[in-house]
Amino acid sequence: MSNKDFKIIGLTGQSGAGKSTITEVFESYGVKAVDADTLAHMALKTEKCKENLQKAFGESIFDENGEVVRKALAKLAFTDKESTELLNKCTHPVIAELSKEAFKKAEIEGFKAVVFDAPTLFESGLHSMCSEVVSVIAEKELRAKRIMSRDNLTYDEAMLRLNAQYPDSFYTDKSDYTIENNSTADELREKAHQVCKELFND
Repeated sequence: MSNKDFKIIGLTGQSGAGKSTITEVFESYGVKAVDADTLAHMALKTEKCKENLQKAFGESIFDENGEVVRKALAKLAFTDKESTELLNKCTHPVIAELSKEAFKKAEIEGFKAVVFDAPTLFESGLHSMCSEVVSVIAEKELRAKRIMSRDNLTYDEAMLRLNAQYPDSFYTDKSDYTIENNSTADELREKAHQVCKELFND
């Protein structure tokens, strides 16, 4: 980035750990939020991604208009680590390009920083673009309850998704800051405020 004061702060962790709540706190400090999941949805509409996914997962993930059916893709891609890694290989190059465009746009618009909410920050290699990385972790049973409520999943579906993800150490060993979210939302927000004060000298 041309502005040396501009920060890209990576925010990562397992599904259901609490990244969206932390993102809201960062935004209150005048930081632009960039959501990797939103970019991933955009990526799924590109011809490059569709071609990669068709080769990896077959025709059953597409509707009659040739668009990716995300629920059908998720059923195949989140059954085990190998399938999840295959999905990442198909989508990450496109998401990386979209991410760079989003960061540049935020800088041009005058934001002092972006918080990049990216569940696969390390797997995609995009952590290399970040000034700092913040990981949020939580106990598996708590995360299961959260994503059951959020995504309307059964317990078995939630655990299948969580078991295909990496352990806490995968995130914490590579991060500058770690936030544990095993308590209330208010406590999580307080921890996020502390990180923001350190990052932005507030």
